[in-house]
Amino acid sequence: MKKLTIFCGFLLCCILSMQTAQAQDSLQSDARVKQRMLLNQFESDYVLTASERVALKQSRIAYQLRMKEILDTINISDSRRKRLKQELKKNPFSERVQTVIANHTVSEDNIKQ
Repeated sequence: MKKLTIFCGFLLCCILSMQTAQAQDSLQSDARVKQRMLLNQFESDYVLTASERVALKQSRIAYQLRMKEILDTINISDSRRKRLKQELKKNPFSERVQTVIANHTVSEDNIKQ
């Protein structure tokens, strides 16, 4: 009986760990939004359509990925890069991230001078 209980516990742990591993592998940039909003019932002029909201969400995701790429190319310490990426994940339009990128990128006008 004891061996059966241990075996069932082990089997349960294996099944749960496989599901979490599968969930981590299936990270997608899935841009879903609600089809109908509550405000749409009362003030339909103020609400964007579902396709417009999906387009806005996809553009925000693309902006965030672009900022990550820029942070990867900037010559800063790894710990600071990690903190900035966490900040970017919390707030894609963070002032800290934008100032770091602005201070460390070189524009073409500065190169010509």
